[in-house]
Amino acid sequence: MSVTTLARGRARALPAEIRRRVAARVRLALRALGRARSSATLVFTDDDEIRALNRDYRKHDRATDVLSFHLQELAGEGDPAGQGIELGDIVISVETARRRARGKRLVSELERLAVHGLCHLFGHDHKKKAEAKVMFALEARLRRLPL
Repeated sequence: MSVTTLARGRARALPAEIRRRVAARVRLALRALGRARSSATLVFTDDDEIRALNRDYRKHDRATDVLSFHLQELAGEGDPAGQGIELGDIVISVETARRRARGKRLVSELERLAVHGLCHLFGHDHKKKAEAKVMFALEARLRRLPL
């Protein structure tokens, strides 16, 4: 299992220890889901880049906190097609995460966003109430795992 991290733009100032901690949270989540052989890439970036990605791929011309780009559509974390593959990219705006942390530690907010993005890579969404309930329950379970 591999979780690669990249830091781009103004997010290059994010300390390596924080990037490692967030990657460790994603690796732990993958193991807990029985997807230890799967991999993902965490991209830490700034508001400018995530706004451009959000505009180009989702037609929303604004910065956001996290975007996920799956390489294969999956029907949940139990989908056999998700075993042993590169799942995709989780792109996080460190600037937006810092603003939304509001008194919490930045690393906790980045972990939350990374797990949220991972749930999206497995095909979960939160547009409809029933789907949101499933996704947020999974997200909460993965975030409670002790590092």
